Amino acid sequence: MANDVLVVFFRWLHVITACAVIGCAFFMRVIVPIGLRGLEPSVAEAAFLRARRGFKFVVHPGILLFLISGIYNAIAAWPDYSHWAHPGLTHGLFGLHILLALIAWTILLYALAGREPKRGSQALTKLNLVVLALTVAAASTLKIVHGYAHDHRVVQTSSHR
Repeated sequence: MANDVLVVFFRWLHVITACAVIGCAFFMRVIVPIGLRGLEPSVAEAAFLRARRGFKFVVHPGILLFLISGIYNAIAAWPDYSHWAHPGLTHGLFGLHILLALIAWTILLYALAGREPKRGSQALTKLNLVVLALTVAAASTLKIVHGYAHDHRVVQTSSHR
């Protein structure tokens, strides 16, 4: 019972953190520039830098929460990954999810390093949104494959009795 509570807690922690980081990245790339249009350049820059600083306060703890919850989730789900009908597919999706997450974190950390935004940071933020979306797509596909394999295994097991 306690283990089930932990599994649910860490799964939700992972999903909520993903929502917060992706939402903030979208906000910084799409909403903030629209909101700053028409403002005096010095005012717009000051507002952008404050929003960017707030974004850092979401990203840095978010990475820590991703690591903690992701490691727990992977350890908890690993036996299932190896016993599914198509372990090559599940391992490939899991590996793709991890690789894309590492790329997204690297882009975020690079783009947010320093007090001032780097040249080309808007392009990096756009790229990061795409990588984050692909990361979620890989994880979602993994969950669908898991659900299908689990349902198929349950049907096979019950039909052989």
